[in-house]
Amino acid sequence: MSQTYTLYGAPASLYTGKVRAYLNYKNIPYQEQISSMGVYKKIILPKTGVAMIPVVKSPEEEYWQDSSIILDKLEQRFPSKPILPETPKQRMLALLFEMYGDEWLRLPAMHYRWNFPKQNLEFIKSEFGASVAPSMPKFIQRWLGKKVVNKFSGYVEPLGITQENISAIESWYEEFLSQLNDLFSQQDFLLGSAPSIGDFGLMGPLYAHLYRDPYPGQLMKEKAPNVAKWVERMNKSKDVNGGFLPNDEIPEALEPILKRLFSEFWPALLNSCKNIEVWAKDQAPGSRLPRMLGMQEFRIGNATAQQMSLSYGQWMLQRVLGHYHDLDETDKSAACQYFSSFNNDQDPFDITLQAKVKFERNRLVLA
Repeated sequence: MSQTYTLYGAPASLYTGKVRAYLNYKNIPYQEQISSMGVYKKIILPKTGVAMIPVVKSPEEEYWQDSSIILDKLEQRFPSKPILPETPKQRMLALLFEMYGDEWLRLPAMHYRWNFPKQNLEFIKSEFGASVAPSMPKFIQRWLGKKVVNKFSGYVEPLGITQENISAIESWYEEFLSQLNDLFSQQDFLLGSAPSIGDFGLMGPLYAHLYRDPYPGQLMKEKAPNVAKWVERMNKSKDVNGGFLPNDEIPEALEPILKRLFSEFWPALLNSCKNIEVWAKDQAPGSRLPRMLGMQEFRIGNATAQQMSLSYGQWMLQRVLGHYHDLDETDKSAACQYFSSFNNDQDPFDITLQAKVKFERNRLVLA
């Protein structure tokens, strides 16, 4: 039996970028197959039941969907060069940054991809068209690419990217780039000389949208060249054999990012969990969650807007809380003391979720 894995994805796909970088880092033998219309019809939908990428096929012909689940399963099989730190503060920070990349950096990723059509549109149409129908002539690819563009560009405003907060999103993102740029001038990855799961979480948006697309790519290279070098390093990391910083150290450069994570992302995440709790009161266990449960208010900087209340974030939060509660009391106390300082001196992990969710056949259901 072949020991080669198959990654079904696309170059422009945010979460494919996360998984591809991980496969490269672990030097896992894999082949990548573009998720064309034929692949969706013949493989992805029949094997997973959902029209989502990335998907990884194992040598045993198991099909895994969802980037975090894929990384968790592969970590069990390839434990060398672990991406989850053993020490409590670093472990929780790495998990938080994975969630931050997956859930919150979607805002600048979508804004800079879709709100600069003069610079990006032709490139994006070509990218999507080549992924959907790689064997078709260019003119057909561009026509198909335009149809995909029309679909995905329509998500911009529902995700919470509006005229009222675009300047706040840009200001926050450029501040974030500057902070990472300073960090990567001193070390190669978030927590030292080896990437953590937090690096892979950031890699999805920072590579697929914000490095590859023409306008944000130029912005990154001009304003944060060390971040651009980090992106390139993440994609070519198979020979990296470093480690995390000693003594559970967290670089000071990450502290202002943590402050904004807990002041802006965390309230929005907890609000979405409350919406699930309200929905769950009239549902039986096993009920399938809608991907969206109405709209909710959120804030970036001094700007407020409405965004879709998405259910997936709670599953990510449950995953983080699970790791927190697995810590022994001493480690839990150390993590609590550190992260409380960025959350108005309150333990951010002291959360009781009345309604739990789980994956069943690649869909979220009420546990």
